[in-house]
Amino acid sequence: MLFDSVFAFNDFTDKEILQLSNNNENRWNNVKIGTESKLKQNTDWYGTPTPKSIEELNEHRTYLGMPLVKKIQPKIKDKLAKYLEHLENNVLPKPKMAYNDRGLGVFSFDRAAKGLFKSFQVNMQTPVNTTVSQLNIELQNHQIQTSVKSAYAYFENKLMSYPSIQLYIMAGANAGVKGDSLLYVGLACAELVEFLELRGVSVEVNVMLGTSFDNQVSMASIRVKRFQDKLDKNQLLLLSSDPRYFRYRGFKSLIALSNYFELSIPAGLGSITTSMGDTFVQATNPKGFVFEQSYAMDAAVKEVSNIITNYKKRLVANG
Repeated sequence: MLFDSVFAFNDFTDKEILQLSNNNENRWNNVKIGTESKLKQNTDWYGTPTPKSIEELNEHRTYLGMPLVKKIQPKIKDKLAKYLEHLENNVLPKPKMAYNDRGLGVFSFDRAAKGLFKSFQVNMQTPVNTTVSQLNIELQNHQIQTSVKSAYAYFENKLMSYPSIQLYIMAGANAGVKGDSLLYVGLACAELVEFLELRGVSVEVNVMLGTSFDNQVSMASIRVKRFQDKLDKNQLLLLSSDPRYFRYRGFKSLIALSNYFELSIPAGLGSITTSMGDTFVQATNPKGFVFEQSYAMDAAVKEVSNIITNYKKRLVANG
């Protein structure tokens, strides 16, 4: 399923969870019972510190690793420095303004103002016409014209001036991954988005949340940033990288998705298989670039460097 916003995704989950099949309802009840048990054991499965209650997990809306963001941002930038310097001069063209006299684009008053002049029409066919023309000159009844012919602005070769990129992040992790390790999944992506947008590149970001079982995949693709939007880093990292969100509301959504497709989700809620996100994107949007799971700094940076390399090749191939 494709969701245009986080709000639409959460709304779908909360409504679908109220109309589960008997099997899926049992799975959801087991998730709640298991969650209560883990919280009493002071587990780190939901990250640290341990949440106090299910209610806290259900209402969790702020990325748990924000302090971590400030600590590792410089490290990410240092590791990516050689790629970023190369991109700045060679891969990401800057917008180039051009002008025309055919009315294409937006009229530039500043450009037209450079050649403004007054124009008086003088008609001397008869004495009366001559007198009227003289009166218009005295009364300053004139037209304003410009000697600048090319006064309409547009971006020359817009596809090259404003390259765009669609990013997809495969959220979550299998059960064996520690809670705090999930915090890295979206961090490098957030840094990449900010870097690209500072250089005039339009970026769309989607978070994928899904599970695989019985040779079937239930997948939700949630758009967390449109091309024209500013990046909401908290929202991106919450959905893609927060163990508190994924291991409660995320599980809730996996059950809801399976129920919507009339599938009975197994007791373990299925698993995230290798390249599951990449396979989904190739089937729905081959132009997209995918962040698979990254549970450490080096793995997160490697994901970004691979995307940069592939993006560069695509730009070169497209001329």
